[in-house]
Parts: sequence; C-alpha cells; structure tokens
Amino acid sequence: MTNSLFKEYENIFDDKDIPQEKKESYEYAYSPFALQDAIGERSAKKAWIEYEKLRFAGIEAEDLVHKIVAKIRDMTAIIIGADKEDLGMRDYPFNKSKKDTKNWKADDLKILYTKLAENYHRSRMGGDDLDSALEKIILSI
Repeated sequence: MTNSLFKEYENIFDDKDIPQEKKESYEYAYSPFALQDAIGERSAKKAWIEYEKLRFAGIEAEDLVHKIVAKIRDMTAIIIGADKEDLGMRDYPFNKSKKDTKNWKADDLKILYTKLAENYHRSRMGGDDLDSALEKIILSI
C-alpha cells in the first residue's frame, strides 16, 4: 500500500535525464561541508568565502551556526580523547576532524564556541543581527 503513495517519486533522484557530457561537468552551487572544512583549517578567508556562498544560495545564518558548532564540538571531543564510536561518526568525517585538530587548541575552540552561543542567543532575544555577528566571528578566526 505504501508503495503506491510514493510511485510518482520513484525515480526522482535518477540522473538519466542529464546528458552524459553534462554529467562530468555537473557542479553544485555550493558545498555544504566547505564551510566546516574552512573552519577546521582555521582559514578566515576561506571560511568567509564559503559563508558568503551559502548565504547567497539562500541558506539562513541560523542554520549555518549549527554546522559550525557541530564542527567545533567534534574537534573538541577529539582533542579530549573521544573516538569515532563515541561520537557516532563515520571514518571520513572523523579523520577529517582529527586532522583539523592540529590547527586548533582546545581553549581557542571553547572561546569560539562561547562567541557563537552568545551571539546566537542575543540574536534570538532581539539583539544583534545573527548574520553580521556570525560574519564577524568567522573573520576573527
């Protein structure tokens, strides 16, 4: 019975309609993980560029805060000694975050997390605009 409900969406993600020559050069407007990678690299320039790409693509600043906090949380937990089973992560994201910990100290991550949390809650209570506050934090990395 449930199969008939979704029959019209059965092959919605098939890329057979895209011509072969376009499949090889098919690019997305943005990468959802590029901002986290730039934060891990501790590159303010790359992080700001990726942040702007995501904002121009229509992603809200409130959604991006959670992505950044997740990256900070993972790196902090790895520095403390958590393994991938503790974090429930797959190999690639865990190894990427582990590699990124060489760019950060635990204290710097805590400071960044505190700034993000404070600005997020201030914006929710009618304080500063989250978009500009988040942009300032990213540029201060």
